[in-house]
Amino acid sequence: MAKVNFTSAQHVLIEFEIASVFQRVAAYIIDNIILGIYLFIVLMSFDLNDMFTDFGTWLFFMLLFAKLPWILYQPVMEYLTGGRTLGKMAIGIRVVKTNGDRMGFREVMTRWFFRGDFLWISADFLIFLIPLWNVIDSFICGLSVNHQRLGDTLAGTVVVKNKSSQYFSLKDVLKIQTNENYTPTYPQVVRFTDEDMIYLKNCIQHKKRYKSKEIDQLLINIANESAELIGLEETPKERMKFLETLLNDYVVLTR
Repeated sequence: MAKVNFTSAQHVLIEFEIASVFQRVAAYIIDNIILGIYLFIVLMSFDLNDMFTDFGTWLFFMLLFAKLPWILYQPVMEYLTGGRTLGKMAIGIRVVKTNGDRMGFREVMTRWFFRGDFLWISADFLIFLIPLWNVIDSFICGLSVNHQRLGDTLAGTVVVKNKSSQYFSLKDVLKIQTNENYTPTYPQVVRFTDEDMIYLKNCIQHKKRYKSKEIDQLLINIANESAELIGLEETPKERMKFLETLLNDYVVLTR
C-alpha cells in the first residue's frame, strides 16, 4: 500500500496511507449522487412553462440555484473543511499539500480548475465532457506513484486516509501490558495528562521505526523537560528507558 511521510512542526515523522484510486472514485460517486439528488429537487421545483414564457428569468434562476452550487461544491467544501467533501468524509479521505499542510486557496482552485466542472457554466452540452475528463484523470491517477490526478500534481497536493498509520490513541496507550505487582518508579508522573502520554507513545514509536537526528533531539528535550516536571535533579542517562518507564508508571497509577 502506497504511503507518504510528513514531518510535523515538532520534527516528528508522521506516516499516512495514500488514498487508493478506488477510494477516490467512490468518494466522487457519493458526491455526485448527493448533487444529483439536489439537482433533481431543484429542477422539480421549477415550472417548465416559465422557460417558454420568460426564458431569461428561468435561465437566471437555473444558473443561480442549479449550476453554481454544483460547480462550486467541491472547491467551497474542500476549502472550508480542510480538504474534504461529503463523499470524502464518508470514505475517510482528505486532500492535503505534499508537505502535510492544509490546502490554501491556490491549491483548492488549481484542483478545481483541472477537474473541469466549470465547463458546464457556459453550455449545458459541455456537462457530457466532464465524465470523459474524469475517466482520463482517473487513468492518470492510477499511473501516478502517489495516486495524483493532474490537478493534484499541479497544485502540489495528495489525497490521504484521514488517520496516520502510526497514530496512537488513548485506547492504544491503555493496552500497554502491566504487572499487578509492578511498583511505579516515578509516582509524580500522575501530573501528566492522557494527551501527554499519547504524544510520548507516538514519539517513542517513531524513534523505533525511523532514525533521525531531529527525533533523537526531540526525545532528549522531552526527557529533560519530563525529568524537570517530576522534580528530578538530573535526567537519567538512559533516556529511552526513562520515557518508557514514565509511560508504564502513568498507566499503572491512573487506571
